[in-house]
Amino acid sequence: MSQIFIELYSYRPAWIALQPDERARFSDGVQAALVELTSNGVEVIGWGFNDLEADRRAPYDFFCIYRVPSFEFQRAFDDAVAASGWHDFFEQHSVSGALAAPAEILAANVALRRPEPHA
Repeated sequence: MSQIFIELYSYRPAWIALQPDERARFSDGVQAALVELTSNGVEVIGWGFNDLEADRRAPYDFFCIYRVPSFEFQRAFDDAVAASGWHDFFEQHSVSGALAAPAEILAANVALRRPEPHA
């Protein structure tokens, strides 16, 4: 079952300390990885700036949204992000899971049901 994966991130001091050409090289590597991901069934829905005036704004400056083919692929994606050195340069928190109908999630909220771990 496909998963939605959302990354929320901001710069770490290590990113700011890099020279512009070093930041550009790293960014080029991310671009290449995105091309490979799309050839493996990942839909890059979009990247964006977190609006400074968003209601109850999360404390991150950027976001990325993807649709990935499966939970297992999502775990491999997480591992690849970590292996790239991304977390050295960016403070990140993630949101992921399978999409469900609003009524299903609202019923779970009424029943106080929380997410369950994958087997």
